Amino acid sequence: MSISYDPRGMDWPTYVKLMNELFAPNQLGYVEEENWKDWVSGLNGIGYFLQSGVPDARNFNNWQDWAEQMVGIMSISTN
Repeated sequence: MSISYDPRGMDWPTYVKLMNELFAPNQLGYVEEENWKDWVSGLNGIGYFLQSGVPDARNFNNWQDWAEQMVGIMSISTN
């Protein structure tokens, strides 16, 4: 099972749509790109992510950098 999507080449609506499909039971919803940190806070509240060391959005200037970091962490966590 994929735990995250590589954000390279994606826009915000596409990334959020794909992640929402992966975590549909959590009903993360959609926010505009300028509010990406609020969306990430909701994602980080999911128990699996809390235990995996997913980075806090406050440490990043944009969602792409955060998502790329998360892909690396999640690939290590699932191996």
